[in-house]
Amino acid sequence: MNVTFEHTTVVYDDKIAEVLIGFVNHILIAYNEETLRRLVADYTERTAFDKYFVYGYGRNHLWVSQKKITDPEKVFNYRILIVKF
Repeated sequence: MNVTFEHTTVVYDDKIAEVLIGFVNHILIAYNEETLRRLVADYTERTAFDKYFVYGYGRNHLWVSQKKITDPEKVFNYRILIVKF
């Protein structure tokens, strides 16, 4: 997997860095799209990832954006990272 950080992360909680680095470590284990989807689903179920971030899939990539501290229902208008597979 090719992970590219596209923007800085706003660290407003001590857990954000830990959650994000754990997420990237899981991504790097994946060897194809199917494994990536399974690892991401497992990681997001077991951690507080959804508290701080949102993610989605395109045709050949996974993207991650950060939720806003002022309104967790909203996200910043940029991606934090993209993973091409």
